[in-house]
Amino acid sequence: MSLKGSEREFIFSVYLRQHQRMIENVLGFSLTDLLLEKYWDKLKLDLFGYEKKLGVPVIMEVWLARSNGYHQERFINLIDMLDEGAVLVYLALGFQDQHVIELERRVRGCGKPIKLILVNISERVLEPLDRLNAMHKLQIYWELGILNEIEKPLELMKVIEHPLFKGLSPKPVPNNHGFDLSKQVDVNRYLLLRLREAVPNFLPLQREKRFYEDNATIRLGGGKTGVDYFISARNRRNQALVELRFDQSNRELFQLFTTKPWLLKEQIDERVKIGDNVIGCHFRSFDSVEDTASELARIFSKMVNVISYRLFDILRFEYQMV
Repeated sequence: MSLKGSEREFIFSVYLRQHQRMIENVLGFSLTDLLLEKYWDKLKLDLFGYEKKLGVPVIMEVWLARSNGYHQERFINLIDMLDEGAVLVYLALGFQDQHVIELERRVRGCGKPIKLILVNISERVLEPLDRLNAMHKLQIYWELGILNEIEKPLELMKVIEHPLFKGLSPKPVPNNHGFDLSKQVDVNRYLLLRLREAVPNFLPLQREKRFYEDNATIRLGGGKTGVDYFISARNRRNQALVELRFDQSNRELFQLFTTKPWLLKEQIDERVKIGDNVIGCHFRSFDSVEDTASELARIFSKMVNVISYRLFDILRFEYQMV
């Protein structure tokens, strides 16, 4: 997570996912569970799901300002990339007339079954989002309810539909909750789900990850460049692990958290080991992926409570002093 950069769009996207019914009421259709920062080809999308009735992808982009050239180009690229029916949703604080005209011309002339929905975000969300963005990073998730005070945070502005969209036949919606635990990609997906359930306020977990069959490790930003969590249900030595690694530029932070190693063992797990700028806990993987994931989630939750809370306190103080 970026302490010095604004996370407002991401925070608002987390809120929207929590209040999916609100989005559905504006769009006029039901959605599958939304994913945050899902990769689509080479693009990372703010929110991604499927329209339940037709089974088509729904791609949402959030921009807390008036439409601009960058996002205009991004939507044009999305329209060009799509080779199947889809719904694009552009949420912004307002839209320039020329952008709306250009997008309408692009959708109607693309020859593809695409629907583009423009949604206005109320400017009243900005003040509470600024407050959330300035909070301790592990408190944000629990305080998202302050956005509930905003009346009509979203309002439908315009629907632009290619004629072919009405002719789409319904198709099955992909099952994002199915796991084949004989495959490494699904092991990682399942582990991410269990970690997310255990520590939902650790916001890097809310982002989707790109997983590969030859990579058994999940990497999560620890709050500062050069500080990262590495978590695996089974590495090449048949070990499960949770590690917090500090690069050399963060050596002083590592030393600060390891001055009393016995406390880390008492507060996290007796198997915690310290060395080479790493605070880690390793154990032999259980036969069951589910059992291994449960133990990793327990250890990770302890590490977040014992180390990450204090780390974010330090980083927040440093940011306020700059």
